[in-house]
Amino acid sequence: MSAIDFSEFGASNKETWQMQLEKELYGKQLVDQSWEIADSVYIQPYYTSDEIQPGLTGDLLSAQRKTSGWLNTAFIRFENQAVTNSKIRSALTSGADGIILDLGTYTLPQCELTKTLHAIRLSDYFIYFSSTQNPELLYLEIARGAGYYLKGGIANDPVAQWMRGGHEVGKSLDEVGNVLRKTKPMKDFRPLSVESHIYHNAGANPIQELAFMISALVTCTDHLTDLGISPLHVLNRFFFSVSIGTEYLTEIAKLRALRLLYRKITRAYKLPDELCHAFIHTQSSSFYHANSVPHTNMIRVTSEAMSAVNGGCDALTVHSYNQSGDEFSNRIANNVSLLISNETNLRQVADPAAGSYLLDRMSLSMADAAWEIFLGIEEQGDILQYFRNGFVKSEIESSWKQKIDGMQNKKVMVGVNKYNDPEKNKPGNKQAFKERIEGDQRVLPNRNLADEWLLNNS
Repeated sequence: MSAIDFSEFGASNKETWQMQLEKELYGKQLVDQSWEIADSVYIQPYYTSDEIQPGLTGDLLSAQRKTSGWLNTAFIRFENQAVTNSKIRSALTSGADGIILDLGTYTLPQCELTKTLHAIRLSDYFIYFSSTQNPELLYLEIARGAGYYLKGGIANDPVAQWMRGGHEVGKSLDEVGNVLRKTKPMKDFRPLSVESHIYHNAGANPIQELAFMISALVTCTDHLTDLGISPLHVLNRFFFSVSIGTEYLTEIAKLRALRLLYRKITRAYKLPDELCHAFIHTQSSSFYHANSVPHTNMIRVTSEAMSAVNGGCDALTVHSYNQSGDEFSNRIANNVSLLISNETNLRQVADPAAGSYLLDRMSLSMADAAWEIFLGIEEQGDILQYFRNGFVKSEIESSWKQKIDGMQNKKVMVGVNKYNDPEKNKPGNKQAFKERIEGDQRVLPNRNLADEWLLNNS
């Protein structure tokens, strides 16, 4: 086969591409092609190599995952010992690699974990326990009769729980510290999480999510190192848990920016890059869930899952498309991850987004903007003081208002504010509907964009 001669193609730059774009649009002059990710952070629709700084891009790429694949972690809510055990075993035999087990408000004696986890080898599967219970007591209950090595962890963010009006941060972190000591040889067990869900579901933009997460991480790390635990131990034995929204490219860039920010934090603690590896669990967003037209959520969670995978997640949880969480909807949710894994070959690629000038620029811009917010938080002490001073809530409220305004104007939510059935979107009992979405008002509210829009426009 003869070599391909590219000599007829001249060098191209941004102006060349701009001219070609206008030519294909029949000479139409584009006034503004950019879009806004967050306040004052704008992105152009395309970039060239001339606009990418090799040094910064090198740091971004070196911070990304070096291994491919992800854990398909099914979400299961505790009901009782027998039913929950059956659901866990069914999920694990249907393609799940692990489980997020939400214990809700149940106490440890009510859960009877030895019965709930009967015949499930915790050394073989990654089981993450979501609970507000004492982490040390929870660990002891998990470990009872489970063998010498555990996988998975405890999905409990002490800072987020405090913001919800829950446990005292210091006490919770003391308990986490005890678990870290007890599980030091168990490299696959992570007893601490730092979540974005509380900010995401209140209406935060992606840059705020990033800034608040890394600030919470530093607060937790500082407390635990004061207890005598090394920063290397802490920063390798926690996990990020991140909600993924519907802005496809932005959510990819958010995860890649998070890894870069994690790298900046580990370097601040003077830790070697090769020994520090962020573990990122992702889940489809409840904030963008359309309860009035549940079948549209099948497509939403698929888009969100693709963002998570292309962004380089280590674990992926896809929630069911409806609120019932029945056997059919749970199987569909599980199959989203399985289809992406088995039928797209994305499992074979460590960093699918690498090489995209657009995503590199988005990731760097988001990381820079989040770092500036983080530095502002540090000037006030930490995320706890920043929250006490009212800045977390006020900044999120501003972003929430922008989202609501967007729904009234150009933002499209299929089946809700466009391409909808007005009869199906009418709340049967408006007062009951209002109470449902506002009844669980926490310090930071747990919101749903579609429900809020329907409440105000029905």
